[in-house]
Amino acid sequence: AGAHAADLLASRAAAVPGLRMRIRDVWQPLAFGGATREPVPDFDPLDHVRLHAPTDDFHGMAGRLMQRSLRRGRPPWEAHVLPGADGVSFAVLFKFHHALADGLRALKLAASLLDPVDLPERGPRPAEQRPGLLSEVRTLPGRVPDLVRGAVSDMGRALDIGASLARSTFGMRPAPALASAPSGTRRTAGAVLDIDDVHRVRKSAGGTVNDVLIAVVAGALRRWLDERGDGSEGVAPRALIPVSRRRPRTAQPQGNRLSGYLMRLPVADPDPLARLETVRAAMLRNKDAGADRGAG
Repeated sequence: AGAHAADLLASRAAAVPGLRMRIRDVWQPLAFGGATREPVPDFDPLDHVRLHAPTDDFHGMAGRLMQRSLRRGRPPWEAHVLPGADGVSFAVLFKFHHALADGLRALKLAASLLDPVDLPERGPRPAEQRPGLLSEVRTLPGRVPDLVRGAVSDMGRALDIGASLARSTFGMRPAPALASAPSGTRRTAGAVLDIDDVHRVRKSAGGTVNDVLIAVVAGALRRWLDERGDGSEGVAPRALIPVSRRRPRTAQPQGNRLSGYLMRLPVADPDPLARLETVRAAMLRNKDAGADRGAG
């Protein structure tokens, strides 16, 4: 079953244009550099789809695979087929670099491999390449005032983001377990939550499904720190919450359209409902400010 799945994934990958895209640096003299997406002319899906030996430890294998960096210079994605030791079951691990796709786009690409649908896919647009401001001024002199206003607006957003970062670090007690130097190793684990339970909490306590899940993560971190002996008192680690900037009813999502909200997780609070209310209030403040003022 695993070998058949790998063959199917490789054959389908050849027909998905978005999987042929690699990231290339674009350098402009006297201006900030950027990057562009471009198709690889000699794309070979067999370089990206891997069949592994049978295993009973899907999560352990996934952790080891996530330690490996995606190679620069080719389309930044991989699909790993992990057969089960029973010879019947298998798992598929997809790795997509965020330079290629955000979460919604990655799901779209994965769905094209697992269950192909006949939907038109637009190629890369010239607008996806972001040249330096200097070249835009040279090629579009009539738009200079708009470009200047845009640059001022970008500067204002950058200052807002900087202020948000500064506020989020003030008065925070670091936990050694959360502030240690990265080792490069990766481990994955899974937990199954009943979505009906999540909705019941949301309806009775308020907030969104995401608010409930963020509060659950805060509670899990509290328990983990206490069980390690580090203690959770006074700990409020920063969390970056991804937020989509896509417009509703976008038929074919392309590339990255996301930002992020910064917030302090209420790890120190022992009351689950109070944690949820803190998360809800913080997310409402972020949403009122808007995704353009996010940290991403």
